Amino acid sequence: MGAAEVIEALQELGVSVKARGDKLLLEPGSKVPPELVRDIRRHKQQILQLLAEPTPPNDSTQILLSWAAQAAETGLVTHSPVHFLETPLRPYTTTQVGRYCREQLRFLAVARSNRATGDWGRFTPEWWQEMEAESLQALSALKAAMDQAGLSTHGEVPTQ
Repeated sequence: MGAAEVIEALQELGVSVKARGDKLLLEPGSKVPPELVRDIRRHKQQILQLLAEPTPPNDSTQILLSWAAQAAETGLVTHSPVHFLETPLRPYTTTQVGRYCREQLRFLAVARSNRATGDWGRFTPEWWQEMEAESLQALSALKAAMDQAGLSTHGEVPTQ
């Protein structure tokens, strides 16, 4: 198993992987099985390098951003509340899906812009990269919760 596969395995377990200097932050660490810890230690430097590199959007990211943009543009409102984990420890409930998507897309754009243009005092490019990842994770969790609840993005009530 290589560094990229280790990161993918952690994400499949619901573990957030972040780089902070020369340290890896795994949240929640309790979900990491012992056999994977060996692979993490073996590939730590490569994992840190992968996390430091800007990741080009893949097809699933493009599909997610397209979905969020459509929800934001139409002002999507659901008839029943959508419950999801915005981050691993922050539950969120909303019917205002379009508004939520708009806020996350705005924050994502700011994070990408600030990461590309450099430091803002204590807000380093790495910090902005973490914020970008959190926005994508939140949008992904929202879409997954809507899909699981069988809430359609078509035929919902748009707001102005």
